[in-house]
Amino acid sequence: MRSILAILAVSALCQSPVGAHDGYVQPPWQRATEWPDRIVVTLPGNPATSFAVTWRTDLSVPIGIAQIAPATSDSRFDLAAKTINTKATMVQLDAIERDEGVVEVAQNQGLPRVFYHTAIFEDLRPDTLYAYRVRGANDKFSPWRQVRTAPASGQVSILFFGDAQRGIRSHVTRVFDMAARVAPDAHFALHAGDLVNTAMYDQDWAEWFEAVGNIHRVMPILPVAGNHDYLNFGGVKLFASTDKRVSPLWRPQFALPVEDSLPADLHETVYDVRYTNDVHLFVLDSSGVAFQQQLAWLSEQLASSTARWKILTMHHPLFSFVGGDEHPSHRERRLQFVRALEEEDIDLVLCGHRHTYQRGNFGEDVARFAVGEPHEIRTAFVVTASCASRGVTKVEGWNRYSQEQKGRFALTRHADNTPLFATIHIEENRLHFVAYDAVGEVYDDFLIKKDWDSETSKYTKQIVNGSTASAATKTYENTGVYRDWDELRQ
Repeated sequence: MRSILAILAVSALCQSPVGAHDGYVQPPWQRATEWPDRIVVTLPGNPATSFAVTWRTDLSVPIGIAQIAPATSDSRFDLAAKTINTKATMVQLDAIERDEGVVEVAQNQGLPRVFYHTAIFEDLRPDTLYAYRVRGANDKFSPWRQVRTAPASGQVSILFFGDAQRGIRSHVTRVFDMAARVAPDAHFALHAGDLVNTAMYDQDWAEWFEAVGNIHRVMPILPVAGNHDYLNFGGVKLFASTDKRVSPLWRPQFALPVEDSLPADLHETVYDVRYTNDVHLFVLDSSGVAFQQQLAWLSEQLASSTARWKILTMHHPLFSFVGGDEHPSHRERRLQFVRALEEEDIDLVLCGHRHTYQRGNFGEDVARFAVGEPHEIRTAFVVTASCASRGVTKVEGWNRYSQEQKGRFALTRHADNTPLFATIHIEENRLHFVAYDAVGEVYDDFLIKKDWDSETSKYTKQIVNGSTASAATKTYENTGVYRDWDELRQ
């Protein structure tokens, strides 16, 4: 049985070409030590009064320590620090335990077990800068870092990334670096899934943490689980397999809200964050189970939310055309999602997965409006990716889909072979979205104005496309040489 399961480990866990990791030499920043590393800030509770910090050590540190203090201008701010002890979660890297037996993870052989530690800082003051540090073994502390809690109201800035997945350390690092320069004061960052290529390969996660650098030590992350962040033991693509689970590294690495009304398999992959009175974010797990139950949960959350701005994110863009035959399970979910858009007040949908940039609108006859002209919409949706492995936007598919939907969906802007990230700035009744390329140049931007109509007791939304939305489209013909498959680690 063990040998059979070892073979399964190769087929189920290896999503990169056979031999892609041959000759791989473990870098010094991959292996856990007594010092805390892979430090990341998340928002499992009320962002105005709490945040969490997670970090990793080797097995010599069974109990973690974290300290926090209000960040003041004096040099000895740390004298006011409070200390909390944390309980560690042990993670086995070289094998996965299942009911059928133990599945060996070939690429993690030789890596020892590690501890992940999580500290949740609570009872904090809104819109306040705090300094924190975490400890590994005795006297082995991280530097003091600073994180600001959410304001009760007022402007909010968000960083948005699509798939990192491939070429993470070698190529995606520059995207993260540029994002930190463009939006250093963003309140939090959203990653729309496929953070890595192979969910259980510690090498991939080592590259991801190396690539993001200090960003998520000072800026909270809200990650979305993508299909590459899952282990698929059923060997079935898309949504058909139920024999799958999110990476065993997901929950130890990211402390996220737990929705008790949903199945345990969806805990910390389906959640919502009310960041301020005006901004409410909802996260679905399009790679997970019980999608209908997720949509029912979403409907309940949207109905009870009093926030002006409602942003939905999930990994798969179920409204994005890729051409060719559509998988039946994908079509079923797409139609369910279209019904949700028709019934709910969702302002912005953010996704990844396609390895292209695609931005479209949903509303009545949006296809007939020219770029740059103000017009009414119901929802704007964006697909993007930060990685160097690119897909192709099927424009003809979008046109066909728009015709089928009687002009209610329209593709406004797209790009291929161009890693992008975006900023979202929200202030009162305005949402400004800007997409940047890796050298910091604006590729797309639009403004949504959302006002309350007292006569209809509903919000009205009008979008105005910026001048960059009508600039030249970037495709394979006018960008650099593209390779269909390249691990990009050289």
